[in-house]
Amino acid sequence: MTVNGQHRQIEVARDLEALAKTLAHSTRNVPAPFDSYTLLGELAATVDHIEQVCRQLAAWHASVVDGTHYAGEDGRGDGATGTVTAAAELERAAVALDTASAAVRAAHSANGVVRWFDAAE
Repeated sequence: MTVNGQHRQIEVARDLEALAKTLAHSTRNVPAPFDSYTLLGELAATVDHIEQVCRQLAAWHASVVDGTHYAGEDGRGDGATGTVTAAAELERAAVALDTASAAVRAAHSANGVVRWFDAAE
């Protein structure tokens, strides 16, 4: 079930990070090889969602107004504001995640033709 977590965004992001770390540590081996297909499908969907988050945060950063959403910036002297730079970098991240998603989906598709055993021998 999808829940609107607008007031829990930081909590949800921390949970996602913790779960991603757990997954990273647990995938050094796949004890049930047939699970690898489902794992890749779930990973592709997750990357898609993170891409969406980056695009939405990019749009939000591009639309914020000095004096309404924030009180100025610390000067860097580079002529670019932090919000504009953050928006551009988040959009760049979204493009990279789109590329990553395509690669994971291709791996998922390739994995789908393998006749896996129920358990590693």
